[in-house]
Amino acid sequence: MLDLLKSSGYIQAPDMITEGHLQVVFEANPDLIRPWFILSEDKRTRYGYYLLPPGVSPNNGSDWVVGYHPGGKEEHFPDAPTACARLVKFEVENLRYLTEGGPPVKPRL
Repeated sequence: MLDLLKSSGYIQAPDMITEGHLQVVFEANPDLIRPWFILSEDKRTRYGYYLLPPGVSPNNGSDWVVGYHPGGKEEHFPDAPTACARLVKFEVENLRYLTEGGPPVKPRL
């Protein structure tokens, strides 16, 4: 994933890809959302961002949720493209900081 991030040019110009851009991609390609949910669900780490679809425990509500484990706040979204865009932006920002030798992004939820 780091190689893809580097070759995309994101590391040099992270502001060129916004959550809005990502949301448009996910709206046009909803089949790309499930892999991000699976990646979020399959993480084997003590900390990190996650994505929960409506009705998935502990999120029994009707919203999509992006949160930070452990102990971070959760954000609720009415639709999958918006929630997934937020998750992806958080994830790539963490990777960008890792490539630059800085600390991971602290949750701003």
